[in-house]
Amino acid sequence: MLSIFIAALPALFMWEYASVKVNLRLPKAARKRLFKLGGRFALLALVFELAEGLIPLKEFSPLTHAFLQAMFIAAIPEELVKFAAVNKFGKRELDETGPGIAILLAVGASLGFAVFENKIAVFGGGFGVWLVRAVTAVPMHAIDGFTMGSFMALAWRDYRGTDYRMMALALIVPMLFHFSYDFLLFLHQYNPTLTWPTKLEPAVMLVEGLFAMILTNHAVNGQAAIYGHREMTDPYGHRALGLACVTLAITILFLALDLKFHNAASSGMFATIPAVLTLDLGLLAYVRSTVPA
Repeated sequence: MLSIFIAALPALFMWEYASVKVNLRLPKAARKRLFKLGGRFALLALVFELAEGLIPLKEFSPLTHAFLQAMFIAAIPEELVKFAAVNKFGKRELDETGPGIAILLAVGASLGFAVFENKIAVFGGGFGVWLVRAVTAVPMHAIDGFTMGSFMALAWRDYRGTDYRMMALALIVPMLFHFSYDFLLFLHQYNPTLTWPTKLEPAVMLVEGLFAMILTNHAVNGQAAIYGHREMTDPYGHRALGLACVTLAITILFLALDLKFHNAASSGMFATIPAVLTLDLGLLAYVRSTVPA
């Protein structure tokens, strides 16, 4: 039971961040349905892990192996399943809450995969692997979810009906983000002599993280995003400020480790997403603190 909690801890943090950012607490019934959805994703993730062992990718060069695994074992199937599930599940909540609900649903679905993968990491790789994933893979899953959900929210806000161009972007862009992140990791894993993938990874994470946060801000802006009954998670920015302090501490920790061990590529990768979250949460806290009580 403890291992499950440890595996889920980074995902729970990112879920709280998503609720604070969208400023919406899902009704209990919706949270329960989303939890069940996450369980189904865990089973699908197991299928993907097994499929990797059945396909003889190791016969290819490291570049081809990394490309095929990142694209066809990870990015396409995972994002396609999440897209289909959120599209179906979201319509049950759309009329009651508004298009902005797609963001929470997509993030929650993405974190369903992350929890399953983290559980394997806790058993197989120990605390060190879990810690690395807590500040890299889990937040990147959430970023894919923010991107998918934001495009879907924008698609559902079109007064003429569903904007299918936005829906296409909701599928394609997260796939590209997922592929870019995994491809660099796999390429370095299969050919450790290559150092440029680890040096490029922090830049990829930074661009994807900033893009997702800006897109989410755009998607939740305006009264058309969320309407009806709305229980605000953080109306005055207090929770955002608390989370910003946590992510700032994590950022400082990894930068301090860099000063001690002089491993700029690793510390840059580990500190990138916490730094992006700190910036976003700090701005949220400031803006909401100016709202009259």
